[in-house]
Amino acid sequence: MRSLWRAALALALHIGFFALPVALVVGLLGNAAYTYRYDTGNGLRAGVAAAVVTAMVFLGLRAVLRPRARPRGVAIDKSAQPQLWRTISDIADTTGAPAPDRLRITSEPRIVLREDTALLGLHLRSRSLELGLPFVAGLAVDELRTAIAQQMTLPGGNGLERLVHRTAAGVAATTSELIGGPTKWLFSGYAGLYAKLTAPVERDIRFGADARAARVAGKRVLATTLRKTRAIELGWSDYSEEYLSMALSAERTPDLLLGFRSFVETVERKKQLAERAKESILEEVAERNSPSTGERIEAIKRLSASAPAESDDRPGMALVRNPRQTVPELEDRLMVEGMGPRVPWPEMARLAGARAVERRAARLTSAVLQSGVSEDTTLAGVLATIHREQGGELVNPVLNPGMDPEHLDQAVVDTLTELLGAAVVDALVRTGHAQHELDWNGPPNVRLTNGQLLDPDRLVRPAVADPRLVPGLHRTLLQLGVPLDHSQPAADEPEATLAGIVSPVQYASNLYELLVTDRGLLLVPSHAGTAQRLLAGVLARVRRSEHEQLDELERTPVGELRERRDVEWVDSRDVATARLAQRRSGWELSLELYLDDYSISTVDPANTSTSEDELAVLVLGSTADSGERHDPYEGIGELMGARMSVDDQSDRNE
Repeated sequence: MRSLWRAALALALHIGFFALPVALVVGLLGNAAYTYRYDTGNGLRAGVAAAVVTAMVFLGLRAVLRPRARPRGVAIDKSAQPQLWRTISDIADTTGAPAPDRLRITSEPRIVLREDTALLGLHLRSRSLELGLPFVAGLAVDELRTAIAQQMTLPGGNGLERLVHRTAAGVAATTSELIGGPTKWLFSGYAGLYAKLTAPVERDIRFGADARAARVAGKRVLATTLRKTRAIELGWSDYSEEYLSMALSAERTPDLLLGFRSFVETVERKKQLAERAKESILEEVAERNSPSTGERIEAIKRLSASAPAESDDRPGMALVRNPRQTVPELEDRLMVEGMGPRVPWPEMARLAGARAVERRAARLTSAVLQSGVSEDTTLAGVLATIHREQGGELVNPVLNPGMDPEHLDQAVVDTLTELLGAAVVDALVRTGHAQHELDWNGPPNVRLTNGQLLDPDRLVRPAVADPRLVPGLHRTLLQLGVPLDHSQPAADEPEATLAGIVSPVQYASNLYELLVTDRGLLLVPSHAGTAQRLLAGVLARVRRSEHEQLDELERTPVGELRERRDVEWVDSRDVATARLAQRRSGWELSLELYLDDYSISTVDPANTSTSEDELAVLVLGSTADSGERHDPYEGIGELMGARMSVDDQSDRNE
């Protein structure tokens, strides 16, 4: 009953959100018309005021009502996949949930019922069920049906619950879409109040959805599905990082789902993912409007729902019509174009492994040349340098300048071991004495032509750590058939990888977009002035234009942006110290830079001051409406490392 009253109050508040400004406009216009009948001058002034307020209300409501969810994935019609659609219809009949209007297949490890609404959720246009291929590959049929049921029943069991869920989702989505400006500030206050009011109702809706989903395959399967979907989410992240990255390296297209299924079905991997999923669920903290997975599992255990008479333990892929043809077609439509021809995973591992050691061998050559310790970039030359106990100097150019001095010695050993080991493997692969072999439990193995596995780390680390062992390593390499005159051409300067964007920041009395990379900071003049940023809060067109500008910055390679005359580049290697001051009003980042004939940064000296140590000081600061994309602050921390100190002044009186 308490939730019912909260739901009714929330809907009344939501309707009032639209009714109040409309009533205000009507009242002002009516007052102006009434006044005009008796006093023309005052009536005209009242009319002008009413027109201004009407325009402001119109622009504000237009900005709030404009955002719409973009469809994701590939649309699937009923004729193409009748069994999937039949499964969805059966779930709707069993749970009493409305069936979706559309089915879309995505590449993400998630299942989402996305509702396209108007008036911030008051009016429903259509429902789309987005089904992630990783769940199709990793779940059994009963588990997949249960996971789908969890999402289909989430909007609520009755009309009032569904309306509350839709409006709460609409308000939250609009808040995330709006950027700076008065509309953002005002609407965020309303969104916070509405979320607080509907939070208990949303929690009850979530528990009710689980109870209805349990009718599909029973509460045991439902609890298992919650744990298994978490394991698949974790597994997909690992799979993408460890294996899908091979596709970019090898410029080939893999069998996406086939590989993922092999990945998660490995005995050791399955055990690890199950343990990590269990730990993740235990560590999860409930949100204000949603119970934690652990709370949901405990509530499911108390349900009285019984399991169906028959269970279906077939792989979820059994619901896909003609999977051998359909799945590769879907993968091709979902993946990035230009990946190259499709190859089996063993071939992918062989190509990617060879490319990886080739790049590391090229980095070793670059390090030798940049360090100046030797002109001999061959394996024999590198071994001689290590034997002279100059390994630290050799590898110094590729180390992070912000590294903690306490970890420097270990980093030298680890980095030199990695690069030298890769160069050895590269020499063996080039001469046909070894090749990489797929291993679903970890990185590709290196197998010699005699059938034995080679561990390059174990081979070279002892000599790197103790230069007295270099002669022994020299003999071993000759016995393996490693050509010691092997080397790769020096690698080009690594392309900076974007960590995040802060938009805008204050620098030298102007506004800039701050792009944080793993190589340095890039300052790009902001084309949006203060007036435009304020208008972005009320005008959808201006807001979209601002988003498009940031999208363009994000897509453009950092190297290409650095070539522009109006940008400034702060290279990490030129940073002496960094100080981040955090205040209630924002933050300020002060950098001391080595700006001399050897510096790589392209900073205008006029925009810096001079420190007591005669270093250039560059200062960046946040603004009232600074926003972030991705995680720029973590990127700054990793970039500066031990060079950065943090002064938290947010709790002090300013």
